[in-house]
Amino acid sequence: MRERGQVRSKSVVAIVALCIIPVLASCSRRDRGDAGTPGAQSGARTQGVHWVPGMRKTWALHPVEQPGTVFHVEYSPNTSIVDLATVGRTLRGVSEDHRLFLFVDSPELRAKLIPGKFVLFEGLDLRKVDALALYKGQLVVGTEKAPLNQALKNAQVQFKTPVNFRDVFKQVGAEQPRQLPSPFQDALHYWQDALHPVVYADLAPHNMEGEFEYADTDFANWKIHYHFYVPDPGDKMHIDVQMTREANGLDVELNSKAEISNFIQQWAMNLGSGHLILDFRQLNFDTDVDYDWTIKTSENKTPMNEVRFKLPPPARVRIPLAEFTELPMSLDISEALLFHPAFTTKEEVAKGGFHVKYSGNQGIQFDGQQTQIEGQGEGDGGIDQTFAFSPFAAYGLVVAMAVPRVELRMGTDELWDMAAIPLPSALTETLSDVLLKNSIAGKWIKNQFGGNPLEIEGAAYLQVVISTTAAASGMQSLVPCQQFTLDATGQAGVDATWVGSNTNLPAKELFKKSIAQRNPDSKICGGAN
Repeated sequence: MRERGQVRSKSVVAIVALCIIPVLASCSRRDRGDAGTPGAQSGARTQGVHWVPGMRKTWALHPVEQPGTVFHVEYSPNTSIVDLATVGRTLRGVSEDHRLFLFVDSPELRAKLIPGKFVLFEGLDLRKVDALALYKGQLVVGTEKAPLNQALKNAQVQFKTPVNFRDVFKQVGAEQPRQLPSPFQDALHYWQDALHPVVYADLAPHNMEGEFEYADTDFANWKIHYHFYVPDPGDKMHIDVQMTREANGLDVELNSKAEISNFIQQWAMNLGSGHLILDFRQLNFDTDVDYDWTIKTSENKTPMNEVRFKLPPPARVRIPLAEFTELPMSLDISEALLFHPAFTTKEEVAKGGFHVKYSGNQGIQFDGQQTQIEGQGEGDGGIDQTFAFSPFAAYGLVVAMAVPRVELRMGTDELWDMAAIPLPSALTETLSDVLLKNSIAGKWIKNQFGGNPLEIEGAAYLQVVISTTAAASGMQSLVPCQQFTLDATGQAGVDATWVGSNTNLPAKELFKKSIAQRNPDSKICGGAN
């Protein structure tokens, strides 16, 4: 058994030799300097772990190859480590939110999973254990995020690595055929056939495209088409996401298109004596977003529920920091939606088009108490087109998206060939009930749904939030008025729970642009004239 409180270290002050993670190469890991590791475990490491069942080659950033990279981690005595080989041999499933893990049951595994303490599932995630239960001879593990300042004893991690989209797309394209069958299997999306019916997918060195359906909290299906590509010639990643919803007399079309330039990801973490300092920045980060929506009603009574969701993994780009399996992290580029209609009758229509630009060398620093902005950046936006029609009563509408959002998160699902992962939603619900009613250790509290998807959990992040509104007084008004607004806000921050802080850590504003457009632009409609 591995001693707790062990040291994992690697220091790089020049370009490191080619010994990267064994899923990407079969070289030895002697350079990791695993001080305190028992001989048997050290022997396994020096032979390499490319043979670990369940692990696969995938695209990745390789910060260890960059000058100045430092990686040194010492885990707390309250943190157990399930090594890479054991994870690969026993893992059977993970819920999409990483709260539930399913393993082959064994006394050795149970001994390392102690409710109230922490566990590193090496190469997969760092979690706090809440409860254990048995389900059909397998071990169900209920978890939550692990505060870094409690799960780690000491840490010095820093890197500065380019994010070259053409390069990472080539990594996947080199491993996969151009046309994939459905259900398909590729490094980013193959697990989603268990959760969402995929219509098709295409993967080429510079192209990733597919369709699936997503059921929101209003039990309405959204048809989502996503397309990520790098034009040739060109080096910007283009994100094109189209969402349509036809349900209960309320038809919605949402389209977002973004261009993200290659940028440099910088990260530093220092922990000692329980004091944690973080520095998270994106350098040379430029993004250009076009965003439009059309909403129509065909019935007098339509759902007024607010719909919030993060776009699931098929419509995200997740890039692991492959060498850091001993503190597994990924760079996640994604989108989130908040949709709140307030229509009153049928035959109401609202249409809006907006654009936002942002550029800068900016991020945040957390000193253990608060966050502050580091660097400089600026943004701008505009309202391109608007239209509103209501034959009778007034209506309102709020549509907000976080696009793009760039997160540095714990977890690297992409490294694992997990046929049943993440767990289907029905099985996730069943396992949660098993933990709730029949736990063999610990206490399980079911997840509370309906949080704000524009908030980030378990990550340091940079995002552009585009909040838009439409309001119309109705044609029967003495003076029919229409008003559209755009609030574009660049934000950077770090999740308070993740860093183990009891202090409220609101996002820091990098820029804000607010625009209002009225028709007619007269005093009676709230205008200046």
